[in-house]
Amino acid sequence: MKQSDLAMAFKNSRSAIKRKATDNAPTASSTATGKQQPRPQKRTKVESKMKPECSSTLQKPDELLQITEETGDIFDAPPNTLIIHACNCQGSWGAGIAKAFKDRYPKAYMQYVYHCRENDEDKLFGTAQMIPPVDASADEDEDEGFAEHSPDQQASNIPKHFVGCLYTSRHHGRKKDKPAQILAKTKPAMEDLLKQVQAWNAKADAGNKVEEVRMCKINSGLFAVPWEKTKQLLESIDVGNFDVKVIKVVSPPG
Repeated sequence: MKQSDLAMAFKNSRSAIKRKATDNAPTASSTATGKQQPRPQKRTKVESKMKPECSSTLQKPDELLQITEETGDIFDAPPNTLIIHACNCQGSWGAGIAKAFKDRYPKAYMQYVYHCRENDEDKLFGTAQMIPPVDASADEDEDEGFAEHSPDQQASNIPKHFVGCLYTSRHHGRKKDKPAQILAKTKPAMEDLLKQVQAWNAKADAGNKVEEVRMCKINSGLFAVPWEKTKQLLESIDVGNFDVKVIKVVSPPG
């Protein structure tokens, strides 16, 4: 082989070795980690046109039930007011504010008793009963389809009030349910009552709809549950799909 040919072969060999070393040289990013990093991929046209999700599509927060408190006479309410109290499932309004309901709304009390007799206590527990203004005076419901009344009831001028019964304890007295059990049934009972109000108002004419909702400090009397615990539960109820947004809690002065 000629000397010129040997020189050319040696030159080509060096060039090949140099190219190989260049191809195998680590990049700046791989030097730091010790591993060769993949090259970043280019975004496609479709990806580049995509926009982040609009914040308006995020789920809206619940509209929660509002509980307001004031002092006064809970029964001194305008017509078409729903007045709520907590009940046992035995058909007894014998003491506490329940006795005041019994004295003021005797026909509503009889409907409550009948409802308890017709349903097992475990079925009633955690539900509600909305009783129409069956005790309203004749001069207020003369042409509105409510039951007739005796003269003594007419003379008492009973306003047109709905009565709401929340079945939060199966028994009363010493057999009443424990506070934790009562609280566990309070929220579903109230939700059930709100559904009944919604159904009633959807069918009733303007003069017979529930327009205001009042309540005593339920569970805090003979059921011996701290009011603040009950209030906290009630204020967690989502009322976005209900007509009733506010319940006025009325307590006697002092």
